[in-house]
Amino acid sequence: MNYTNLVLFALGLFGILIHNLIKVETINRQSEGHFNFKKFLSLEWPSIAISFSVVGVCLIAKHEVKQLEEVGNWLGLAFVTIGYTAQSIVYKYLGTAEKKIKGDA
Repeated sequence: MNYTNLVLFALGLFGILIHNLIKVETINRQSEGHFNFKKFLSLEWPSIAISFSVVGVCLIAKHEVKQLEEVGNWLGLAFVTIGYTAQSIVYKYLGTAEKKIKGDA
């Protein structure tokens, strides 16, 4: 299947949405249904913006990686995965960097 850049970007955004909905669901259960979307967004906007950026970079770079043409039908699923995992990867590395800066690691 030939995916357009717009479709791949949308699939990446769906991955970001899925990741954030899972976080919202967890927070909502912990707060017994008193989830505050405004507070969530004020805390999470940087990681969401980073995820958007990662999806954008991958979209631009996909033309540079010849092996992606071989992936073909799996490219759409790959972009959902990229969107979903971008925030998790950022959290892991930012958390590690923060610990090193504070001297905890």
